[in-house]
This record gives sequence, C-alpha cells and structure tokens, in this order.
Amino acid sequence: MRKKGRFVTLLIFTGILLLSSGLFTGAGAQTGVKAPAAPMSGADDAVQGPTTGIDVSDLTDVQALGFLSVEEVKPWGKLFADETEKLLLAKGDTVYVAFEKGHHIKPGDLFTVYRSSQELDHPLTGSDMGYVISFLGRLVLEKEVKTDLFKAEIVESYEPIRVGDPVLPFAPVSPCVQPSSPQWERLKDIDGAKLPIVATKNLNEIAGQFSVVYMNHGHKHGIRRGNFFEIVSKGESDQPKEPALPDQVLGYLLVLEAKPNTSTGIVITASREFSSGTMLKTIDLTEALKKVLTLYGVDRKDSDIENNPLQILDRLVKETDAKLDLPDALRLLIKMPQCQIK
Repeated sequence: MRKKGRFVTLLIFTGILLLSSGLFTGAGAQTGVKAPAAPMSGADDAVQGPTTGIDVSDLTDVQALGFLSVEEVKPWGKLFADETEKLLLAKGDTVYVAFEKGHHIKPGDLFTVYRSSQELDHPLTGSDMGYVISFLGRLVLEKEVKTDLFKAEIVESYEPIRVGDPVLPFAPVSPCVQPSSPQWERLKDIDGAKLPIVATKNLNEIAGQFSVVYMNHGHKHGIRRGNFFEIVSKGESDQPKEPALPDQVLGYLLVLEAKPNTSTGIVITASREFSSGTMLKTIDLTEALKKVLTLYGVDRKDSDIENNPLQILDRLVKETDAKLDLPDALRLLIKMPQCQIK
C-alpha cells in the first residue's frame, strides 16, 4: 500500500530543490567555509550499523521495470492456453506454459511474462539500438502435465496478458537502492561523462517525474546500480554569435538496474516533461560528500564514504548544521525514504 506521506514530502521537496541553480546553496555558499556547530561523534571510528539505501517502493514497482536489450531476447517458453477462454488474462487466472527443450524447470519456479518491441532506432543517431522488453506479469508453475508443458497461475499482472505471450525466468529486483558513484575509469570513454536517455517504459513519447527510462550504457561503461544523474537540457545562446548558456538541470535520475550494455533508471524529480534523447550528466556522490565533510572538518575513511554514504550523510546533518551547505543532489537524497540493505 503506497504511503501518501512520503509522496507529499518528496513532492514538496522537489519544488524547493528546483528553485536552486548552483552546486552549493544556502548561507554557507555565500559566506564561505565555516566551523562546524559541533564535532561529529565517532568520526575516527568505522561506520557502525546496517548499510542504508533509498526506498523506491513508493515511486515504482521494481518488479515491473522491464529493460532495454541490445539483442533480440529468446524466450524460455510461451503461454500455450488458459482455462477461462478470456481474451485478456490477469492475476488469479490459470494458464498452461509450453517451454522450449533444454531448460531445467520444476514446479514452484517463477517466470515473468513479457512483450518485446520491434527493433528501435537510437533517438540521436538513428542507428539500430535494440528492443524494449515490457514486463506484463508474473506466474508460478504448479505442475507438469506433459513433457515441457506446465500448468501455472498468474500471481501478478501489470499489463493485460494474452495467450502466446513469451516468458523468461523471474529475476527479482530490490526496491532498496544504495547510492553509488560510477566507475570513473570506464566512464571516461563517454564523451563529457554524459549519456542519453534512449527509451521509456511502454515506449511513452514523454517522460517526467517517476517515469522509468532506459539508457544504452551499462556496467561495461562504468554505470552501476545506485548511480545518480542530473537530467540536463543543453544551453543555447540568445544570439547567434554569443556563447551558449550553461546546461539547465531539469531534474535527477537514479539507476535501479545495470546490465552489461544497458541500464534502467527512475526519474526522481523533473521540473518539466522531456523526451528520449535528453542527456544525463553523471554526479560523483562520493566526491560531493567528501567536500562537505572537509568543509566541516570531519575526517572520514574513503571506504566508509563509498560503502555507506547515506549513514554518513545522516549523521553529518544531525550532528552539524551541514544541511545549509549540501549540494542539490545530496539534499535530495537526505529527504528520500530510507531502508536497510539486506
């Protein structure tokens, strides 16, 4: 059940955040470095307690994200028939699934029902980009009625399901996401550390706050789950011969899943709608947090900052007045619902 209070908090903060335009805002940015209100307790000790992450369960159903695939996806099987003779199937319906030979399958296994798009063109270059795989629902195998033919029940449905839809093994995604920085040694090959949003969930033409979007860069390019990006609009000059204005920050995106060549993210905030082809600019959360810690004279191990950034950020804000000097990205993270990484 969605928690309306968390949405209200996030939406109010979104309005405040988007009024800011610089990297640092507040009194600290105007008056320069200032002494901390109080020393951060235990600053020389290792971070204690469980690792904390961002809880995105109120923003999207992480089991229904879908993904971008650079190659055509080969299904393990398909829905062969159902017991209801309905045109559209949903949660609670009984179906039969025919599997391709060569897979090790047994009762109790979970599978995702999906649908693939036609091959898509890259929104900026026009080159072949891949396929958007849309998740329709999830089923559990009940029993084998013949060789490679199983009776199953649909246990979740996100979109209408039909006989003939293909299936893949279910791969769960945790809604608790630990913020992280990209692997910069791999990301350096990306021009200007920027990459485009190339498609949206369900191939919607317009994206905005809470939209699920896809990028054609993955962990081979240095992108990791938990990476944070600015969504930017390229600045243009008012006059032909004048220099271009700086990029305009439209909002922020969090990466929820990274595959070798693609990744999936959710738009956390957006000041206006945008389309595929809009660029993302990488944020180094580790360096941003180090700068604030240095500003307040707090010594922290690099490993602590990398492994548990939210816990360090929480303690810093609670034990000092650092909230005034946080970059926009960190201020957004501190306002979001948190969870414990298992």
